[in-house]
Amino acid sequence: MQQKVFEELFERYLQNTITEVEKQQLMELVKNEDYEEFVKEKIALLLEEKENIVVLDKQKSDAILTYILAATPETKVIAMDSREKRHKQLVRVLWATAASVALFLLVRNTIFTTKNIDTAPTKVEQVETVDPILAFTGKQLIHLPDGSTILLNENSSIQYDQTTFNDKTREVRLYGEAYFDIKHNKSKPFIVHTGKVHTKVLGTAFNINAYKNAQNIEVTVTRGKVQVGDAEKVYAIITPNQQIRVNKNTLAYQQNIVDAEEIVKWKSNYLILENNNMEEAIAQISDKYKVTITLGNENIKNCSITASFLNEENLDHVLKVICSVTETNYHYTENGSIVIEGKGCE
Repeated sequence: MQQKVFEELFERYLQNTITEVEKQQLMELVKNEDYEEFVKEKIALLLEEKENIVVLDKQKSDAILTYILAATPETKVIAMDSREKRHKQLVRVLWATAASVALFLLVRNTIFTTKNIDTAPTKVEQVETVDPILAFTGKQLIHLPDGSTILLNENSSIQYDQTTFNDKTREVRLYGEAYFDIKHNKSKPFIVHTGKVHTKVLGTAFNINAYKNAQNIEVTVTRGKVQVGDAEKVYAIITPNQQIRVNKNTLAYQQNIVDAEEIVKWKSNYLILENNNMEEAIAQISDKYKVTITLGNENIKNCSITASFLNEENLDHVLKVICSVTETNYHYTENGSIVIEGKGCE
């Protein structure tokens, strides 16, 4: 019975007809490796349907490969955005566990080297409506269309309207806690909605804690300047190491001097490499894991890496991912330090 439920949910996921509640149910079921064979068969069938093959460039394929390799032992579901074709759209799904990376590599080699196949135009009988609201839930790094980033803490979510974002304003809605690093744009203010409280900035970095079960909303600035208020008035404009705490019910507020780095200490559990060269990457890794790492070849410094580790992965896991992407290898020395060796990059 459970197998049938999983198969039905998976089919709805492929057809993009699944509800949010059903999606959550699927995410729980997919952790069970009993369904791995079923998903492998689905991938094989998708690859046989040539009209549905999507060709991705090397950068995108490498990004997906990095995500797979960086995954924790828990099973992940990875949805690849569909590309609009003359024929019916299809959302492609790749599913992998730590034990099935080889399967993913096989699929990757098949999909990413396939040429577009010319097909006769087909008549479109109906147009699928796309929900303009984009929602992100759980620990993750979100890249917004304007170049800003949002680092979501656990049990948190962000929503925004993709049809109006970056028109006259850049507006998002936060539930929970997140750290914002906003690109400066004087003509398009960035506004974070947390209930009745609005946080408005032009370009800065700040943290908002607005968990549902908390009595207050806390806005803390690490860089720049932030304006906090509601629809009727501005409470205050705060700068680095300042925090404003607003009562959700009464909207009474209090401004305080704080240690902003202590407030955002939760970010230290995450390791995020955003197009870093290897010299920068090993500096971050060395600092996080308190270990000495050296490069055996100067050319390795020229290699770049983009990867996010959000689940407190151990050092060996991180190094294996880094080395797999940069085509290097690592080993421990007698004194416990680490050496990364390889050809490097030009």
